[in-house]
Amino acid sequence: MNQIKSIFVQNRNFFICFAVFFLVGLIFLLTEGKASTFIYLNHYHASPLDDFFIYYTYLGDGLFSVAVIVILLLIKNYFRALEVLSAFLLSALLAQLLKNYFSMPRPREFFTAGQYSYFIHGVTLRGFSSFPSGHSTSIFALATLLAIFSNNKKWNVGYLIAAVAVGYSRIYLGQHFLGDVLMGSFIGVFTAILVHWLFSKKFHSFPRYT
Repeated sequence: MNQIKSIFVQNRNFFICFAVFFLVGLIFLLTEGKASTFIYLNHYHASPLDDFFIYYTYLGDGLFSVAVIVILLLIKNYFRALEVLSAFLLSALLAQLLKNYFSMPRPREFFTAGQYSYFIHGVTLRGFSSFPSGHSTSIFALATLLAIFSNNKKWNVGYLIAAVAVGYSRIYLGQHFLGDVLMGSFIGVFTAILVHWLFSKKFHSFPRYT
């Protein structure tokens, strides 16, 4: 338990800001509802923002996590690379299990014609795999580990902001609801903490575990 406490204490700025983000988002969702929060968060669209979020959302793609793993391997930080890989796989597995279990409609499937008009042709998906957001799961797991790994804790809030922006991109692009993003973020942060704790217990005595 001391190791888990240490993770939170050393990265308290990251976890405090995440808690604020999560609680504010949850209160907003519970008070306004699924449809209203989606429409409220999407009341403004413009072509430059469309282009930005179409590309920015790829930070939550599995390929970005793989790229980070490759970089860690190239600089011979093998334990960190294995942690990122483990957190990515575990969080992705949990997200997929929940997607299959709940089978919740994506926004384009949920809204009837005329309720919402900003879906992006060729980008916004249909289907019943909305809950939770896989991109949010992936990026929050990665952001949490990068915050934990960082020697300069001033970067931690930046990692969180980058992750929140990816989560918002999923809503902006009409792929997910706020609840999908919140659940994805929780899974990502939880799995990252769990993986880091397990690795710390298993490999703490190895000289190259830094």
